[in-house]
Amino acid sequence: MNALPLQKGDTIGLVSPSSPLMMRDIKPGIQFLEQNGFKIKFGHHLYDAERFLAGKDEDRAKDLLDFFKDPEVKAIVASRGGHGSQRLLPLLDYQMIHTNPKKLVGFSDTTALQLGLFKKTGLISYTGFSLTSKRSGLVEETLISCLLGRSYHVKESVVVHSGLAEGLLIGGNLTLLTNLMGTPYQPNFKNCILLLEDVGNTPYNVDGMFSQLDLAGVFDQVAGIILGEFEDCVSKAADCHDGSVEDVLHEWSARFNVPCIKNFPYGHGTRNCVLPMGGLVSLNASTGCLTVTST
Repeated sequence: MNALPLQKGDTIGLVSPSSPLMMRDIKPGIQFLEQNGFKIKFGHHLYDAERFLAGKDEDRAKDLLDFFKDPEVKAIVASRGGHGSQRLLPLLDYQMIHTNPKKLVGFSDTTALQLGLFKKTGLISYTGFSLTSKRSGLVEETLISCLLGRSYHVKESVVVHSGLAEGLLIGGNLTLLTNLMGTPYQPNFKNCILLLEDVGNTPYNVDGMFSQLDLAGVFDQVAGIILGEFEDCVSKAADCHDGSVEDVLHEWSARFNVPCIKNFPYGHGTRNCVLPMGGLVSLNASTGCLTVTST
């Protein structure tokens, strides 16, 4: 299920489904959206804060649902990631969301919310941008392409296993995806293109999450695999022989039996792009090119 493409002059609603903004500056992100011709509407609880969350679960869920119901709002953008979007999943009205599809844009912790929405409603959403994300020309270009419904290509990666694959793009942040395993919001991995990135984790934790996905049979179900950036995933020990996250990615990617690329520009560093979660993509792992055909 896909929402209609936006047009210049449409209104975008801003919500905080995860952690609080506190001192984080969202003005540059808002200015970018306004410079591209969009109007902005603020969620009532956008600036709330309670511990590591942007206010109460019920209030964050209400902001999200209010914008899905609001006929003026054509897209919804998360202010930031952090923690807590999966706590909203039991509080949402999925029938109402299915009846009123909107383009939902977020990144990092928003992975849980986006995968849950796709599982329950089939809603295609967009991962790789929030109001506090690092921006680059690639992020800006791909975000606007997603909002306006344009197809595009991203070709900046390293080939692991060559070949062609086509399927729905599923994944996002590795930690949040792993948190959904065994829940009613776990996505269907069959014949999908699996996308993975993470940030601030240790190599052994990354390895453990890959092992969990492997034991759950995920890698045997997918049609292709895209490994993005694993920013700041280093050992915390002063004197450690754990090896690097690159060692972990090298070992696991060697085991995959499907077209696979790594070092793809999707993650928490300066190399990032916006991609349609649940959208149709084509992976040419022989050339390291991903073609987005459904936005």
